[in-house]
This record gives sequence, structure tokens and C-alpha cells, in this order.
Amino acid sequence: MALGSASGLVRRLPEAVGLARAAIGIAHMIAPTRANELLAGPDAAVATTRAAARTFGIREIYIGGGLYAATRYAPNAVRTLLRAGVAVDVWDTAAFALTAHLPQRTRTAGCAIAGGFVIAGALADLQLDR
Repeated sequence: MALGSASGLVRRLPEAVGLARAAIGIAHMIAPTRANELLAGPDAAVATTRAAARTFGIREIYIGGGLYAATRYAPNAVRTLLRAGVAVDVWDTAAFALTAHLPQRTRTAGCAIAGGFVIAGALADLQLDR
């Protein structure tokens, strides 16, 4: 990858984080069982799990869609939305790490996914200062 391409990707990291969050949210709204299989396993089809997945989905659509739109139309809101995403992802990571009796697969996947978004959001926030 050429240096110009890498710097272009870094500049667009807030946009990419927003799109990824929104896509995950849409998947959880439209197909909550399928979207939640990695984390919930066989419990993904349980009605309460599907409902919780949809509440998660709307949060991701709100933060991710707002972040994506802000990169284009409201640049002063980008940092606030990135930090809101990082805050909820830190909380999610802690919830997966600290919830008692959680299956190891769920704990590992949840921490990896939420923790990955903590890192992506923090890097995108840092990139704004460049």
C-alpha cells in the first residue's frame, strides 16, 4: 500500500468507524438472531436476546450513522460522537470481561469486538488532531 493510500485511510478512519457501527446496528435490527449468533450462541434465537440485540442495534445506528453523517455535514460533532462510541465500547468490554458465568466463547468474542472498537474509536479521535 502506498503511503498516500495509508494516510488517506487514516484520514477517513472516523468515517469508517461510523459506517462499521451503523452496519452492525442495521444487522442487529433486521436479523437479530443471525447477527447475534457469535455472542449469544444458541440463545440468539430466544425472544429476550433478540429484543436486546435490537436495542443494541438502534444504539449502533444512532452513534455510527450520526458519526458518518457528521464527517460530512457537522465536523464539530465528530469528536463527541467518537468519544461516545468509545465510552459505550469500554462499558461493553467491561461487561463481557466481568459478567459472571458467561460462556468463554461469548466473553472472548465480546471483549475482542468491543475492545477493537475502543481502539478504532480512540485512534480515529487521535487522528483528528493531525
